[in-house]
Amino acid sequence: MLRVSLIIPLYQGERFIAEAVASVLGQEERPAEIIVVDDGSTDGGPAIARGIPGVLCLTQSNRGPAAARNAGVAAASGDLIAFLDQDDLLRPAALRRHREALATTPEARLSVCKQRIGLMPGETLPSWQRAEHVDTDVLAWTPSCVCCRRQVFLELGRFDEDLKATSDMEWFRAFRGRQLPFVEVPDTLVDRRVHAGAQSGDAATTRRELLELARRAALANRTGVRR
Repeated sequence: MLRVSLIIPLYQGERFIAEAVASVLGQEERPAEIIVVDDGSTDGGPAIARGIPGVLCLTQSNRGPAAARNAGVAAASGDLIAFLDQDDLLRPAALRRHREALATTPEARLSVCKQRIGLMPGETLPSWQRAEHVDTDVLAWTPSCVCCRRQVFLELGRFDEDLKATSDMEWFRAFRGRQLPFVEVPDTLVDRRVHAGAQSGDAATTRRELLELARRAALANRTGVRR
């Protein structure tokens, strides 16, 4: 059976981390290892993670989610690498369905599933969240919704640590640009919990980095040199 390593980047996430890890421990097929990478948190999140049996908690200075994911990949020993953002939850069948999809589609480098976006209790809808996507099931190219073969990081490289808000978008763009094979899992396996403090809600950084990604894409089109 393919072994799965599950990586959770953690930053100021004491409000979420216990529930995120609980959703992993509640899997029909538990991962071979759970790696939490603390990205320089100053709250109680790392202590909570370290107190959960079976969790390996790594610590680094604050360098952003890309660096945290890269550190987790470097420490992982599994055949497959799965990610979970600290404020997301995996549904019980998630890792089993990803493993089955990749086991039955050996040419696929990753599997991607659907997520359901829900507003956390007591929160108002942030300006960056599109209302029509709330409480709907959508195929999502986000870290929590994919499971990758280890080899894809040798083929494609790591997450770009210069990008603080869009490193996952850039990595998936590069994956699609290389036309690497993937498999879609038709199930909703992730609950994404929307709240005002989400790291993805930094609109100014996201806009700046999207302009940088557009510049890179234009350069690649002119030169033919892609990641």
